[in-house]
Order: sequence, then structure tokens, then C-alpha cells
Amino acid sequence: MSNRFARVFREIQSEIKGPDGKMYYGWWNVAAVFPCVIFIFSTANMMLQLMYPAVEDALNLTRAEVVSIYSVKSGTAAIVAFGAGFLIDRFGVKTILYVCATMTGLGFVYFHFVDGKWMWWLAGIPLGFSSIPLLLATKTLVARWFNRRLGLALGLAASATSISGMVFPVFFAWLIETFGWNNGLPIMSLAILFIVFPVVYFIVKDAPTKDEVSREFGNQPASPRTFVKGRLIEETRGDIGSSFSNILRKPVFWVLCVVQFFIGFVDQGFTQNVTPFLVKDLGFTLTRVAFTVSLSFI
Repeated sequence: MSNRFARVFREIQSEIKGPDGKMYYGWWNVAAVFPCVIFIFSTANMMLQLMYPAVEDALNLTRAEVVSIYSVKSGTAAIVAFGAGFLIDRFGVKTILYVCATMTGLGFVYFHFVDGKWMWWLAGIPLGFSSIPLLLATKTLVARWFNRRLGLALGLAASATSISGMVFPVFFAWLIETFGWNNGLPIMSLAILFIVFPVVYFIVKDAPTKDEVSREFGNQPASPRTFVKGRLIEETRGDIGSSFSNILRKPVFWVLCVVQFFIGFVDQGFTQNVTPFLVKDLGFTLTRVAFTVSLSFI
């Protein structure tokens, strides 16, 4: 049994090593994804939901008016999503992460000045502007560094959302109850300034070297590839794959779009209304709701 564990341990060590014998740098990028997702993406989503009951009372808004901020946020994200991929390819992952962190941080600070319905709705714009580009940038970062272990790397990176959901809701509820609904997010902007920015600057490495790419891609059977700007680009051999216009003509594409729409409809229709329902209608405390959220993520 001990020999078996030793063999598995040696295999794991071999898997995480890079061409220099040290830990493959792609794993550092995966680790860097965690604070970016937690403090830029997850914080905005979770704190908004926990703020709804207090905003409903403070601004004298209906429940529909309060949760409409998420519609503004999602609408902005949908518009920005069309250009996000181009911007990532044009300016690089690191630059987009800086932009997302800046927009979200300024959006968090803006909540301190919200005092009416229209200002409340406008607060959703900077949060939506940075949400989809952030997710695309982090996934692109992982995909540039991994091939053999891409599923494992993406799975670990995606777990950042669940981990933040397990750990932070109670803390967010405490911030809102202690400092007020319009000061919780401004306080969390400090995490972006003092954690996210240093992580992006010191840890995130946009493009791997040729040796590092070969560690993941070199032994895979594939079309001839050329090393360009830290990536292996397959050389074209005639007509390979389907163009986007051809994909649009396939019924399965539109079926998937409709399915995704209804999944989002049910998911957001529930999650965006559950906190005000539990607090305002059933008399839950915000902390109790936060514990419930944490349990659901677990």
C-alpha cells in the first residue's frame, strides 16, 4: 500500500513540474484566477442579493425595481460579451484583467453615493461591463497554458466561485449589517486594490514560453503548429473545421441557445428573489440567509 501511495505521489510531482523542474507556471495562473473571480465576479453577485432587502426599505422601491439592477447588469454583460473575445486577443489577458478590476472597483465605490432608483439601476452597468470579460479572460488564460490537463485546470479555476460562495456570504452579511448596504461594496473595493491588482501584476503571466507550451502541447498528435506570441497556432491545411456562419445554420446551435436561456431564466428568477423573500416575507435575519447561501454552495 505504501509503495502505491509513493508511486501516485511521484506521478503527481511529475505532473505539476515544468520544463525547468519546478512547478509548471500554469498552475500559478490557475491560483491567480481565484482572487480575480472571488473579488471581482462573485463578490458583486452575492453582495447584491444580500443588499436587496435593505435597499427596498432605504430607497422605498418595489421588489421588482430593486432586482431590476440585475437586469441592467446582465444586459450590459450581454452587450460587452460580443466584443470581449476580440479585446482579449487584441490586448492580452493581463490588460483585460486590469480593466475588469478597475471598472468593478469604481463600480463598488459608486454604491456609496446611490440615493435613488436611477442611480441604483446605473450601478449595474460597471458590474456588468466587467463580468463576462473577466470570465472569458480567466478561461483564456488557463487554455493558453494547458492542453493535456485542461479539464483539471479549468475545473480548479471554476471552483473559485463555489469556494467564495461557501466562505464569504456570512462576512458580506456582517459588512452590510455593520456598515450599511451602501458601504459594503465600497469596503470590498479595497480587496481589489490590495489583493487583485498585486496578484495580476506579480503572478499572472499571459504568454508561456516555447518550452512551457511544449510541456503541455508538444507530445499531442495534432496538425503542424507554429509558435506565435506564446501560443501554438495550428497551420491551416485546406478547409478545417466549421466557420461561424456554418455553425449558425445548424439547428443544434439554436437549440442550445434556447436551453441556456431557460436555464438562466429559472436560475436567476429564483436566486435574485430568494433573499428579499426570506427576509421580508418570512422574517429571516440576513445572517441566517447568508448561512443558507453558504450551505447551498457546499
